[in-house]
Amino acid sequence: MKNRFTVIWVFLFLFIAKHAQSQVTMSGGRGLLRVQSANVVAPADIYVNGIYSTYFEKIRPEKLATFHSIYLNGTVGLSHNLEFVLNLVPYLETQDLILGRLGDTQVALKYMLPLSSSFFQWGLQAFYKFPTAYEPNVRYEVFYTDKQAWGTRFLTTMDFVNVFASSPFKLIMNIGYLDHDISDDFFKSEIDQLLFGVGIKVPFHSNQIYLEYTGELFINNHSDSLGFNDNPTRVSLGMSFLGPKKLTMDIAGDVSLAKPIPWQQNDIGIFPKDVADWRVWFGATYRFSVYKYFDKSAKIAREKREQELRKLERIKKKRIRANRDIDKMRELLKKKKPEDDN
Repeated sequence: MKNRFTVIWVFLFLFIAKHAQSQVTMSGGRGLLRVQSANVVAPADIYVNGIYSTYFEKIRPEKLATFHSIYLNGTVGLSHNLEFVLNLVPYLETQDLILGRLGDTQVALKYMLPLSSSFFQWGLQAFYKFPTAYEPNVRYEVFYTDKQAWGTRFLTTMDFVNVFASSPFKLIMNIGYLDHDISDDFFKSEIDQLLFGVGIKVPFHSNQIYLEYTGELFINNHSDSLGFNDNPTRVSLGMSFLGPKKLTMDIAGDVSLAKPIPWQQNDIGIFPKDVADWRVWFGATYRFSVYKYFDKSAKIAREKREQELRKLERIKKKRIRANRDIDKMRELLKKKKPEDDN
């Protein structure tokens, strides 16, 4: 199944690359698919994006298991160094019901450190998860619980645009910690996870192509039966391109590197967790700015433009009235001319 998916994905990727135009993030904030950039969105910029993901697996000759999910993200630039992200999961299949249910809700703050330069950017991200999911830890999804959770990431972005001008690219790295239950001891629970990710983003004509390697490691589980390959890790390939109506379209694919677990042997436990062997992601992002409503100079310029428009409108109305008066005078002159001839 993995080999077949890889062939299909590469063909689809090469086909879309000919039509791609530009890029914005599809992960709710500046970044790639999962790897977060140290950069933040511009002040008063708002990104709204929706993401659909799918996976299927034949578990018996007569039965096909599917996993569909929908994610909605809103990213707001609060300043030149700070952004806020709201992540919602309105649809997540549970495998037990015909239709999916609500997933977890997460909020995040990202801060780009002032010591950043044009080459090195450094950032910190903190996030908090609310357990709004109908069912915790569903099959094929990464591990999560029905408890409130929090986490943090240290972010690094290296921008080689000034180093390799002929082939500019960005290298992005993340390292972080995820506490799945805020009520237990920090860094001691066996379900605590180390988060890591490394990705590279390369421009291709007017689009952006990215490749990343990410994972979540159970750092406090010392079971002899749990090896590195039992932790959820994956390689992702993606691209963003300009679509209709000023939308930025995204397409990406995952290939899991975790050891596969047969359906019959898995009880949806923690160690190991049965995650999807592969996933395909489709996203659309719309960006708009409210900067003009907050910036003083922009507000003054907007008011000046509105005054000029009102002035032009008054001049236009005067011209219309003047043209009507001229037309009336012409009609009167036409009627008066025959009388003068007589």
